[in-house]
Amino acid sequence: MIKRKLTLETYKKLLNYTCAHPHCEHGQDIEGHHIKPLSKGGEDKYWNIISLCWYCHHKRKLHSHSEEVMTELYVYKSMHEHYTLGFYMDEQEDDFKNNYKKALRECKNFTDDEKFVAQNIYKIKE
Repeated sequence: MIKRKLTLETYKKLLNYTCAHPHCEHGQDIEGHHIKPLSKGGEDKYWNIISLCWYCHHKRKLHSHSEEVMTELYVYKSMHEHYTLGFYMDEQEDDFKNNYKKALRECKNFTDDEKFVAQNIYKIKE
């Protein structure tokens, strides 16, 4: 349980607590949303998490229409990450590890717990 919270917190922090939905008008109270729900076989990994404000997360019917909006959310996620970080948070890409380390060096406001998780992300087991 703690691992998931820290993973979501680390992701939100890397994205500067901004909402990835392109039509967002609120942008406050940022939450992590699993694009493919864990209950439907989704994984608790960066490629499956999108940063959304409370309004976009709960009022846009993402949970009840998860299959229908999945592709749309992956597009929003990719656009948001590329715009904010300059790369995609896909653990399977060759450059992910180097790009991720660079992003961590540039993020100076991590708590000690977030630093530990971020530095040991490849050792964390599901």
